Amino acid sequence: MPFNNPTPTTRRRFLASFLSLAAAPAKGFSLFGKKRARDLGKVYEYLQDVDLRIEEVGEQRITIKNVIFSDEEFDGAWGYLDFVDCKFTGQYKIRLDWLLNCTFTNCTFKGIFGFGGVEDTRFQSCSVEGESILSLDEETLDTTVFEQCSFVNTLGDRNHAGAILCHGEILFIDCKVEGFLLKGSKKLTLRRCTTISAELDGASFAFFSDKSKMPYSDFLLEDCDFTRGIEFSNPELNSFIMRNCKVSIFKPFAPVIRDFALFEGIKEGHLNISSYDLLGKLTVRDCSFYTPDGGYSFRCSGTIAAHTLIENVVCKSYPANITGYTEEMTEDKRLPGTRNKSLIVRNCDIPHLHVDWAQTEHLRLENCHCDTLLIRNGRIGKLEIIDCSLKKLDVSNTQVQEQDVRVPAGCDTLATDSNIKWLPAE
Repeated sequence: MPFNNPTPTTRRRFLASFLSLAAAPAKGFSLFGKKRARDLGKVYEYLQDVDLRIEEVGEQRITIKNVIFSDEEFDGAWGYLDFVDCKFTGQYKIRLDWLLNCTFTNCTFKGIFGFGGVEDTRFQSCSVEGESILSLDEETLDTTVFEQCSFVNTLGDRNHAGAILCHGEILFIDCKVEGFLLKGSKKLTLRRCTTISAELDGASFAFFSDKSKMPYSDFLLEDCDFTRGIEFSNPELNSFIMRNCKVSIFKPFAPVIRDFALFEGIKEGHLNISSYDLLGKLTVRDCSFYTPDGGYSFRCSGTIAAHTLIENVVCKSYPANITGYTEEMTEDKRLPGTRNKSLIVRNCDIPHLHVDWAQTEHLRLENCHCDTLLIRNGRIGKLEIIDCSLKKLDVSNTQVQEQDVRVPAGCDTLATDSNIKWLPAE
């Protein structure tokens, strides 16, 4: 749920005031003991009035430990605060304009909180529970880090999920995410995270008549365990990287990716990226897909992107489909011109490979092992099959303009209504 953005005047005054004191000695002080925020005395005044805090103690760090924030309302700005073992509850009680250079360690959150624009802030070993929402504005930078945190909602209802809603950039490291939505409208990074029925979202809440002005996000997912459930919520992306992650069945629905998508180092599991809109380059490399879904071990729309590279991919006995099409396409449904410039499949071990209905300027298969290779009903500018181990090749009803097709001895071939003429493998 969105919160009001900080006014430029408030933000500039707050940042300028703190930064102007950067050269001053920061002795700092602490307040310990279990109490409510309203009983913090002078520190409570500082939380309510940033100008007073800057005037009296400047950027000296303040540690607030074992404090409950519940019925007190806060707005304005917080900076140079270290919260330890604190509990935050309530609906819309905290509605900040800005949060700068703060830490939250072993804190719990239950409710709805607005932190405004966030910079240089770390949430360490914190927990966010139930249907709670933490909202961060578009000025937030990826110096905002959640590390070893847990976001857990066991209701199992998408209409009552918890959420970390960041309209800027955000980073999650070693976190557990169950029944929560993680949002990064400009940049979302997950490293070594584990998810259970979780969602990722990059789209902006705002409505844009000119979509070129809409912020598109960059997703980076590394070394994560998604085997117990991960979904997308209509992400609008510049780029998408999934590297060295564990998946069960990963099937993102209709993401829009303007620049590139990279899937790398995914072992076992199932990847289905046949439903997306990608304008740039798709790369799938160094992956193994062993889990069947819908009769396939791996599916992607290889001819949707401008350039597609599938390299060092291994599949077990179930077929792989790298064009995405499974039903008959009549001639009138074909694009008047091809969108795909190149579809390269290199160094792959895929026993049963479908490349049917390919509409591309250049299709090249190089150094691949395929018991059965199907390139039927294609419309291809240049077709190359080089140094491949094949037992069966079917190119029926495929028309090409240029070809270099080399077939090993003993390969069973079928070329009904095709203009392809192959040569013996060298």
